[in-house]
Amino acid sequence: MHNAIEKNPKIKNTLDRINNVARIGIWELNLETKDYTLDKITSDILDLKDRNKINLKETITLFTDKVHRKNIKEGMTNLITNGVSFDKEVALETVTGKKIWARKIGLADKKNGVVTRVYGIFQEITEAKKTEQQLHSVNSELKSIINSSAVSIVSIDKQGGVMQFNSGAENLLGFSADEVIGNLPPTSILLEEELANFSKEFASKFGKEHIKNYNPFYELGIQDIKDTREWTFRKKNGTLFPVELSLTPLKNDLDEYLGILGIFYDITDRKKAEAELLKKNQLLSYAEQITMMGNWSWNMVNNDITWSANMYNIFGRDPNTLKNVTFDTYFNHIHPEDRKEVSNFIDITVKEGKFTDVLHRIVLEDGTTKTVHLLGELITNELGEPIEMMGTCQDVTQLRMAELKFRGLLESAPDAMLIVNEEGCIQISNKQAEKLFGYSSLELKNKPVELLIPEKFMHTYKTNNNNFFTTIKTSEAEKSEDLYALHKNGEKIPIQISLSPLETEEGLLISVAIRDITEQKHAEYKILKAKERLEVLTDNLLNKNRQLADFAHITSHNLRAPVSNLNSLLGFYNSATDEEDKAEIFSKFEIVIGHLTETLDTLVEALKTSNGAPTELKKLKFEDILNKTKEILTGEIEATNATIVSDFSSVNTVLYSKLYLESIFLNLISNAIKYKSPDRDPVIEIKTTLIKNRITLTIKDNGLGIDLEKHGHKLFGLNKVFHRHPEAKGIGLFMTKVQIESLGGSISAKSHVNKGTTFIVTLN
Repeated sequence: MHNAIEKNPKIKNTLDRINNVARIGIWELNLETKDYTLDKITSDILDLKDRNKINLKETITLFTDKVHRKNIKEGMTNLITNGVSFDKEVALETVTGKKIWARKIGLADKKNGVVTRVYGIFQEITEAKKTEQQLHSVNSELKSIINSSAVSIVSIDKQGGVMQFNSGAENLLGFSADEVIGNLPPTSILLEEELANFSKEFASKFGKEHIKNYNPFYELGIQDIKDTREWTFRKKNGTLFPVELSLTPLKNDLDEYLGILGIFYDITDRKKAEAELLKKNQLLSYAEQITMMGNWSWNMVNNDITWSANMYNIFGRDPNTLKNVTFDTYFNHIHPEDRKEVSNFIDITVKEGKFTDVLHRIVLEDGTTKTVHLLGELITNELGEPIEMMGTCQDVTQLRMAELKFRGLLESAPDAMLIVNEEGCIQISNKQAEKLFGYSSLELKNKPVELLIPEKFMHTYKTNNNNFFTTIKTSEAEKSEDLYALHKNGEKIPIQISLSPLETEEGLLISVAIRDITEQKHAEYKILKAKERLEVLTDNLLNKNRQLADFAHITSHNLRAPVSNLNSLLGFYNSATDEEDKAEIFSKFEIVIGHLTETLDTLVEALKTSNGAPTELKKLKFEDILNKTKEILTGEIEATNATIVSDFSSVNTVLYSKLYLESIFLNLISNAIKYKSPDRDPVIEIKTTLIKNRITLTIKDNGLGIDLEKHGHKLFGLNKVFHRHPEAKGIGLFMTKVQIESLGGSISAKSHVNKGTTFIVTLN
């Protein structure tokens, strides 16, 4: 019989399927190595994955229950030693720790009284044991229910009086046993309409006269048969509710009627559940219709094909007229343009031994074109030869049309569009994406999105384990930070992206709209530069306005006194009668006019400086400018024993006006020497640094210092002096400030009396 099965692949295949469903496997023990050889089912039951070998000692450890371990160990020992077969149900844990129940049957072959082969059957019976335990539990619960108030029980005697009315009936109907027993007829809780219909039903079945023979049950319509049906009962308060009532005639040993036993349950919740279940079944039936899915099997040996009923509906064929379905039946329905693709798919499936899926069109007899999606499995014999295909066929015409529309919308989008799955792999890309990134859609299919937007460019989106989107909570384009994509040729492309999550049956998809903002970036750069130039121009205008205000103040202040003095002298001159007095007054005219001329020359020079900064800028070395300044001040440096220390290592050159830079060095260094402390030789430290891309020049001395709290507001004013020095005129710092600001720079000072002063010049 075994050989006959092995020779018939179809029978063997059928038995294998049955064994797989029943979870029945086969095992054999090598008596020398004590290793089990297991079939796939036994291996799967024990969670061994692809292992088909396991040692006897290892299997014993799987029986964690001591009693079961002892029983199976004794059974195997007796089987191996004496060839005594066994059939045991035992609890065990698989190698992965899963607790199951199994039935193990041990068999042995003997030769000359010696055991030569040990083998057997292994079946998982977890569900069966659970069912057995549940049945035992249900029986226990049933006994408990009958003896408790959870079950409503009523018994009626032969005359129709209530003999028993348990606590369950009391709770359910609201009557006490005393109110019912001997007082209340059973018909008082029934609806007259239901009772009348019940009586008519039995009358039509047995005859009216037959029913009368069993008075007083005529009104109830109860015969000598068991009856269970649904009724509507009325509670003491008048409330109606559905019950399931089981009526059983009570008889004595002589088969004489003694009465009726009635057991009833409130089935309100069950009726609600049934209504809900009916509704769900209707929805399920509707879902099966709208999914338009059928199943099929193709016997590749005899070319027979079996279709389910819905397969006929999909192909528009009548199962009553289409008796014999073959491959040609199916193939003739395939759209002519898709036949080559389907043929190639079948050839590849047979060659590789794996059925994936295929989408193609079919043409019905009435000319209707549909699109179907096939999923299936290829079955081979023990030689690896294909013998059968089976699977499902779904009418996806509407889905395909929707997909084409979606593709059309995708292609019509002005931006590059990507559809990405939860793992961050690209599923769909449009032509704009191909144009932007230089990849074809085929090259991008199933590639990680980091190919286009590397993680190092992802300033605004965090990744996790190379997953582009861990959670999608935004659908707005990120504009706050620069984001770059990478072209196939390695070129960086500035972009903006917009994300939109799409919930589908296959899971979450993300629609990614990508816009090339290269031109926008250029425009932003131009605007930024224009803005910077405008800011510089604004600063210059503000400086000039401030300078004009200063000039107006200086002019009104510095010219008022000499002009007023001239007017006074002129009055004296005109009133004088003595020639000597006039000559003396005239000589004073020359002194006042000299001071007035000097003031006007200074103002004119300042105006020239502020209104017309030199246009010629040269690359100058700070060291050269300092050396020239030292040469000019050689006498003062030697006379005061001054020391000048410089550090131009950070910045040694500057693009600037040579005339102005020489003037700045000369004014600041000469002032440091001029206002030296009488208690120490002057030390002047000069240094350049780069702060925020601007060159800063600091000139520090150890001289007299300036009280900035008192004089800080007029430090750079015209004709402002802060020490009694014969050469102090208050012009140097004023001119230095004008020169620096005319080129967009600034000057400030830090000073402490008797400690020294530091001037900080920021060059533009």
